[in-house]
Amino acid sequence: MRLLRPALFLPALLPCAVAALLGLTGCANTGSLGHTDQPAAVIEVFLRLAGPVDENSYYFVAFNTSPDSANAFPVPVAAGPYWGNGWGTGGISHYVSYHLGQYNLYRTQLNALLGAHSGGLLNIRGVAVGSEGGLYDLTVQDVNLGAVAVSGTGRIAAVTNNSDQNAGVLTLTTDAGGQVVAGSVSFTPAADGGRSLRPAEQAALDALNAGGITLQPDSLAALGLTLTLGPGAGAQTLTVAPTVAQVRTVFTSASTKQTTTSVGTVTANSTTPTTTPPIPGLILVTGDLAVGDTATVSVEFAPAGILLSPRLFEYTPPAGGNTLHFTLDLAALGDNLTNISFNFVTTTQLIFDPSVTDPRQHVYDGLGPLGNDAIRRFDPRQFLTITNADAFVREGSGDATLEGPATQAQKNAVDIVDWSLSVRRLR
Repeated sequence: MRLLRPALFLPALLPCAVAALLGLTGCANTGSLGHTDQPAAVIEVFLRLAGPVDENSYYFVAFNTSPDSANAFPVPVAAGPYWGNGWGTGGISHYVSYHLGQYNLYRTQLNALLGAHSGGLLNIRGVAVGSEGGLYDLTVQDVNLGAVAVSGTGRIAAVTNNSDQNAGVLTLTTDAGGQVVAGSVSFTPAADGGRSLRPAEQAALDALNAGGITLQPDSLAALGLTLTLGPGAGAQTLTVAPTVAQVRTVFTSASTKQTTTSVGTVTANSTTPTTTPPIPGLILVTGDLAVGDTATVSVEFAPAGILLSPRLFEYTPPAGGNTLHFTLDLAALGDNLTNISFNFVTTTQLIFDPSVTDPRQHVYDGLGPLGNDAIRRFDPRQFLTITNADAFVREGSGDATLEGPATQAQKNAVDIVDWSLSVRRLR
């Protein structure tokens, strides 16, 4: 993480003044992207490389604006197998990219990949929410079988659920002699928490449905139910409620490597979300569950973000130089922002191959010797300028992250040597 000296507060620092601080050229802003209304406030970014910008390389300024961005900040992906978007992970809500002469602003979106899983944790659906990549480890800790409600008049006084996780409605009718009436037995699975009967379960109901069988306490043992019987005859309905399990979730952040533990719930035999899902936004597809069932889910940034309508107020093409410069409408990153974390990530190529697991096969740079010294938690409500000189660990040339396969010119083109970021008011 990057620690800062006290920030320099400059309420309305002009672009060329910032350029002069950094010793940059090409300070004139050109090339409006068509955002005609002047923003109330902007973020202005300068980035200087050791060599001329390579139009075939990739340059990113990654922001995290989530309220917890102090604990989740952007970092480069050093190596696989989890490449996600091919360049960045940790906490990223938005990013500006420069590639092939184009500046673009994106909002990130997450992909979730199911890893090793066991028992009744079968699959995942949906889209993870949030702005942080990492790994979830899930473990079923407690399984609460659904209660069985009995309605109607007949021989069944109560039902004990020993192991039935198949929510639904079972009907049957008994005669005055306590025997099951032929054709009266049926089962309808619940829309949430129900499933088709297994062969042994179906066979037990078919035998009862043939009629002439005296109902016994273990007549529904194949379904995991024990009956308490009494006198009487007539039609009855057994309604089995869904089985709900508690799931312990341990999330390991890709940026901080810190773990966070929480508890959520899942429904057995379900494809719909609960009100307290173990992973926000994701549905765990389940079968019958057991204590100790496990799953791992990797949450990564999707290869493509969501392109936002032009909100770069102004930008300067590198024009063969070694400087990138743009001005971003602060409102494009959201409303009522209280803190922002950011990092620069540059790379000669995007990598998605999971077999590339050695950082020496990758040429990239970010803030700090390993690229993971993001600037954390500055308040965008204050108008300020942060520069490379403000950091206790200043960014310099020749980081170890640049040792991969590339020419020296290609390495220089992504080697970050200086930068600044300003928040300033325009009106």
